[in-house]
Amino acid sequence: MPKKVICLIILIYLVLSIAGCGLFKKGGEKSAPPPAEDTEQVQANMRKTVFYFVNENNLLVPVTKDIPWVEGIGRAALECLVDSPEIRAELAEKGLKPSLPEGTKILGMTIRDGLAKVDFSKEFLNSADKVAEQNAINSVVYTLTEFPAVEKVQILVDGKPLKKCPKGTVIKDVLYREKINLEPTGGDAGKDLVPVTLYFKSSSQNGSFTYFVPVTRMVNKSDNMIKTAVEELIKGPAGNMGLVSVLPQDTRVLDVSQKESEVVINFSKEIEGYGGGVDVEQALVNSVVLTVSQFPGVEKVSLQVEGKTEVLPEGTVLENPILKPTYVNPSNI
Repeated sequence: MPKKVICLIILIYLVLSIAGCGLFKKGGEKSAPPPAEDTEQVQANMRKTVFYFVNENNLLVPVTKDIPWVEGIGRAALECLVDSPEIRAELAEKGLKPSLPEGTKILGMTIRDGLAKVDFSKEFLNSADKVAEQNAINSVVYTLTEFPAVEKVQILVDGKPLKKCPKGTVIKDVLYREKINLEPTGGDAGKDLVPVTLYFKSSSQNGSFTYFVPVTRMVNKSDNMIKTAVEELIKGPAGNMGLVSVLPQDTRVLDVSQKESEVVINFSKEIEGYGGGVDVEQALVNSVVLTVSQFPGVEKVSLQVEGKTEVLPEGTVLENPILKPTYVNPSNI
């Protein structure tokens, strides 16, 4: 056979092969990922940001999502908290809703020496009740203080510092991260009571989104507050909050020690009686790690059962420390 004919046949075969790669993309295999440099470029233009939205039980929930990295990203983050038909629809499937009243505008914002000053329009005051009012304030404070440059927040409305909201919430001049989702039975802290933040599991009513909720509980001050927090976590959440505890209530905390940035928690064998299931076991570990790692200076958590770093029933290996999570409740919303 002439060489030209052979070359022509090979050429036709190659063309058909290349064309065939795209025939079933829509219903078959996923298309190949973009080149590495393109992926890096997309990632470079986005920032993982933690927002505090409101769930179906009127609790603030941290949710991590990607937003475009723009100049003034703190302001852009606050705009994502404002109620609008688009954001409301986006969050509804997850059982969440925006925390700031519809029509709220950010008139100005500055960050200096760790203090973020935010000037809202008068619509910021249009919360339905006192709970919504407090959630609006806390969502602003907690969302902004997720940024490393922000330690505290001052809220203004139409250029004037906000002192008291229409539904009765009194505002301090400077606000910090404190008492998020305060339990109803907690009350105001007395001289011997201090707040601890506990992370309990929850999910949307339609079951499409499972997440962890930070809850503030007022407890007696102790010499080992991390141990106290874990013991309170085992007790479970207060009723009527739509939260569940995944740690068996007969579990005992045998010991808690800290060396530099690592905390080691030794549980009794009862911790293995959670009922089984990979998801439940992972939730158990996450609940403990999230609760413990919110203490200052804690970067990693090691779990033991009766002094041993073995394997939990569903296969979770406890041999190595668990690093403090960078983000809470990742979501693709």
